[in-house]
Amino acid sequence: MAVMFKLSLSYLSRNKIQNALIALLLLLSTLLVSTAIVILANTGNQFYEMHTRTHGSHQILTFEKGLNDPDAVHNWWASQDGAQVSPLLTYRTLSGIILNETHIPNIYLYMFNTPPPPWGVDELIFSSGTPDTVPEQGSVWIPTSMANAYQISVGNTVGFKTGSSTLNLKVSGIVIDVPYGAPFSNTARVWMNPVDFQHDFATLAGNEHHMIGIHFNDYSMNSVYWERYNRETGTPFLESKMEFEAISSFYLIINQVIGFIMIFMGVVMLSIALMTIGFTISDAILANYRTIGILKSLGLTARRTIGTYVIQYAMLSIAAIIPGITLSVWISKWIINISASSLRVNNQNIPVQGLDAAILAGVLLFALVILFTVLYAKKARSIQPVQAIRYGMSETDHSRMASRMNSPWAQHWVGFTRMPVTAVLGLRHVFKNTKSSVLTILLTTMASSVLVLGYVLLTSIIGIEQTAAKWGYDNANIAAVVVNKSNFPKAELKHVLAQDPRISNVGWQGNITGVISPESSTTVKGKSISLNLSVMDGSYQELGFETLKGDNPQHANEIAIGVNVAKTSNKDLGDLIDIYIEGEKRTFLITGIYQAIANMSVSGRITIDAMRSVNRGYGEFDAIFINVKDLALADKVAGALNEQFKDFASVVTQKTLLDSVYAEAANILIYPMSLIGLLFTIVTFIIIFSTCRINIRKESRTYGIYKSLGMTSRQIRLSLTMGMVVLSAMGAILGIFVGVYVLPLLLEMVLSNYGIVELPLIMNWGGMILFACLSIIAAGLGSWFSSRIIRETSPRMLVIE
Repeated sequence: MAVMFKLSLSYLSRNKIQNALIALLLLLSTLLVSTAIVILANTGNQFYEMHTRTHGSHQILTFEKGLNDPDAVHNWWASQDGAQVSPLLTYRTLSGIILNETHIPNIYLYMFNTPPPPWGVDELIFSSGTPDTVPEQGSVWIPTSMANAYQISVGNTVGFKTGSSTLNLKVSGIVIDVPYGAPFSNTARVWMNPVDFQHDFATLAGNEHHMIGIHFNDYSMNSVYWERYNRETGTPFLESKMEFEAISSFYLIINQVIGFIMIFMGVVMLSIALMTIGFTISDAILANYRTIGILKSLGLTARRTIGTYVIQYAMLSIAAIIPGITLSVWISKWIINISASSLRVNNQNIPVQGLDAAILAGVLLFALVILFTVLYAKKARSIQPVQAIRYGMSETDHSRMASRMNSPWAQHWVGFTRMPVTAVLGLRHVFKNTKSSVLTILLTTMASSVLVLGYVLLTSIIGIEQTAAKWGYDNANIAAVVVNKSNFPKAELKHVLAQDPRISNVGWQGNITGVISPESSTTVKGKSISLNLSVMDGSYQELGFETLKGDNPQHANEIAIGVNVAKTSNKDLGDLIDIYIEGEKRTFLITGIYQAIANMSVSGRITIDAMRSVNRGYGEFDAIFINVKDLALADKVAGALNEQFKDFASVVTQKTLLDSVYAEAANILIYPMSLIGLLFTIVTFIIIFSTCRINIRKESRTYGIYKSLGMTSRQIRLSLTMGMVVLSAMGAILGIFVGVYVLPLLLEMVLSNYGIVELPLIMNWGGMILFACLSIIAAGLGSWFSSRIIRETSPRMLVIE
């Protein structure tokens, strides 16, 4: 045992740089795998824990259309066993705020008359500020999502746009409001003092609306309650209803995406690390072939020879895995705190779970390292002392290498005889060391694919206005969101739009709740499905709404449905589907299937004719989409309309509308994607440096001869680097393909649950090639720095080595 231990220490001390790089590689592999495991283990935990802590809503009912009596609905739900209901909340809708003299138009607010506690459902938890029963007069409570998005702190004054006037209120509390506090949301609930609410809104035009939240002891039974409601009241619920899936989706999607990417890349990096260890052991055995042969001739058994490598890599693994797990805990906390910032209390770090899983991952990684060490070190069993002393390798390997380098393919097909000496030397280095060459191509392929995927994802989110229709949104130039529906001058706006020569077409959109009857679903028998129905007075096609299959509806009996509705109800193009609208059953022909991140694709599109077959006087429109003849005029047209109708609607360009929502998503994604890309670039440098250094040491005599014949150190180093750059360029080309066409397919597996089955990507080939070249640069630098030993050593010493 003492001999094995001394040999292991000798191997460690002899190749300090190489062993340090392997330890760093193991550390980074542990870091990425453990971080991914912790993030995935915590995906949803913070949301579900806070939802339970606040007794959060599973459904939110809003009463803005005057089709149901809020008091009657509230009283019915309050009498139900197994369901709890919040107080009947009174609110006004507002649009836009003024912060530090900057007008922020694209934020939509429910300004609440704060009821006294307890609420029973959706209890507010203070993130900062002094908790109280209601806000002080002259102040408001705002949600963490709004505070984080616009950097608002307690004590700041915010101006709330109330049409032509502004209501200035001080922020006295920042609260966690689970139903409307998800990241990258442009809708928020703001809580006012009851006296201020009555006084400030008494003279304003418009009506008060109501909202209630419902919490079920068993959410899966909600359809049973609604069927009972319809049966007992004799009137279906015709107002708006927000489901738990819509509440939770944006809390969960970011960590799902980050965790999935990191676990996949962690497994890839771990595989590369194990391959590198195997490659290093194989070359260490080859480099010490004569020494091992001599030791075996002196009586050292094959088992003890293997044990020396096991001890060596066990010590390296322990030195790398423990700090790797420690760093992974810190980094995962950092990422989770960014992605779940709207659920943080007093800016405290969110408790992180799954640390035991990270430790288990470290133990498994250690076991894998030992297993691979044993598997590759078993090659030492076959070492024959006589061949080792004579050739420095097995006679078979010696013959194979000689025949490969002297083959007609190498001499003539590759053109060694016609190439410059530096090019021949670089290519000879590549062909002779096939294992390291394959590893280089694999490594640069994965590094490039990660960098390209990260760049493409961020570019696609930042430039989402270019692919808005593929995310389920419209592609209109301007959107007018109705804020004050009760006094909205619809006829006046129609006249203004019709008379404006700059406008090409207009569409009026309303939103209602539909119910798919249990008989119409073949996969969820006996359970109705609620879905959000878009009602369009205009052409879906002209306004840029896209479908994955088929077309948008054009007639009263047609419908396009979201992918999750199609999957849940097992429907396809040409099928019939029965939907209850305002309590009346209608049968539609499915003409299109589309994807939409909003409402997780649990939605549908119908025409105004379909809606008016149920309600002849329907005219409740939530948004007006406007296309202009000249896109350069969009800002000017939107500004003029917003100024004219600011008391009733918020009119902004589509870019403004989308940027306000998805800029935060890009900011959250940029940090973990940058971390993954940086790690893979560092790993590329480390592995190329290590493998090249091993190969250079094996060929030291050859390079000594080259220097003796007149080649400079710089020429030799450039030739080796050139060969590595050629290999890494091949890997980078493959990496672009993998990053654009393979990895997004894996990501779509995660996003399909959120309504996106075909990820809309923006292909900026210039940027993609630039990021892919980072792996080539890392490989080239790794090769160049590893060859420094040639410059620092004299030809005589190289030959002696």
